[in-house]
Amino acid sequence: MLGIFLFAYKEYFRIAGGILAIIFGLFIAGFIRLDFLMREKRVIINKGPVGYAGAFLVGIGLAAGWTPCIGPTLGTIGAFAMSQASATYGLKLLFVYSLGFAIPFILSAFAINAFFSFTKRLYKYMRLIMIASGLILIVFGIMLLSDKVRYFSSLSQGFGISF
Repeated sequence: MLGIFLFAYKEYFRIAGGILAIIFGLFIAGFIRLDFLMREKRVIINKGPVGYAGAFLVGIGLAAGWTPCIGPTLGTIGAFAMSQASATYGLKLLFVYSLGFAIPFILSAFAINAFFSFTKRLYKYMRLIMIASGLILIVFGIMLLSDKVRYFSSLSQGFGISF
């Protein structure tokens, strides 16, 4: 029933998703400020997580802390998947997104000391990275609004990626 509803209104979801992607892109790039996404809460823990329950709670905290960073991109992927009215396509998009998100963490776990020194050097370019990320989301939002995302899909097939 939900699938029928989403399919019937997929054009509206595509347009809303494009607008949302543009707004999130402007936010990530720092061109607009959305204070409700900038709220911060901290809990100071004197010693590391204790057992599985402690690790689980730290994971929840990490997830909540990263929501402003991950949410706009993940929301855009979700909006695009909804506009295609295909759960399989959405699952493939989320799988690729998850790989792109998880691989750096897995690699950093193997080389944690090198990772910390690298991230310190990378931090001075963080503003440029945020602007570039925001601009990519804006371009994607415009492509979503103008229904030109299929063009991007055809380009990705040249790299052996097909959805």
